Amino acid sequence: MQIYLTVNSVNKKWYIGRDKNSSTNYFGSGTFLKKAIKKYGKHNFKKFVLETCDSIDHLNQAEIAWIAYTNAVNNPQSYNVANGGDGGPGDKFNGCKRWFSQLSSIDKKRWHDKQAQSRAKGWYISRIDNPEEVYVANISKWCEEHNVDKSMPTALNTPTNRLFLKQTKGWRIRRSDMPKLEPYINKRKLGHANIACKGKTWKLINGNRVWSDKGVA
Repeated sequence: MQIYLTVNSVNKKWYIGRDKNSSTNYFGSGTFLKKAIKKYGKHNFKKFVLETCDSIDHLNQAEIAWIAYTNAVNNPQSYNVANGGDGGPGDKFNGCKRWFSQLSSIDKKRWHDKQAQSRAKGWYISRIDNPEEVYVANISKWCEEHNVDKSMPTALNTPTNRLFLKQTKGWRIRRSDMPKLEPYINKRKLGHANIACKGKTWKLINGNRVWSDKGVA
């Protein structure tokens, strides 16, 4: 019996769960985790053992402790929606009314919020000088309010686009299913040595302009 951590290799989201059988092929049964596995494929998930337990009670308490320690229920990078220990969606009360009725009003709100985020795939907005992100569900409305071209969010999140991971008007924008952004570096100010032009110049040779070494007559 063990507590495990399942990590999505694509977007780095993760899930903490318990496994009574210590199976290497079991990645978890949380509702949002199963949707992610279906979307990205099981081969894009890795499982790590956090703790080994010797009884069901130990397993339940350890799951509660790990979820609390990592603040998994509140973390937007986590697939967890309940505090653990006695099952959740996909476990012995899989999606049933009995499980949901036992949740506190706060946990119910978290559940609905995560469902809404999962459906909408919202967006995270930050400034180039401040990495703290703010969740935005309606990106079109946000663009209108901040005078940002509505095509920019897509451009900033398309790997083949030249604007991928860059910024627009000081804003950084990422889809909720994309990896967290690295600190912004303004490469325009770095400068680049023009090696191709070093030691060369234009010269007039036989009436023609020729690009040649400066030392050549």
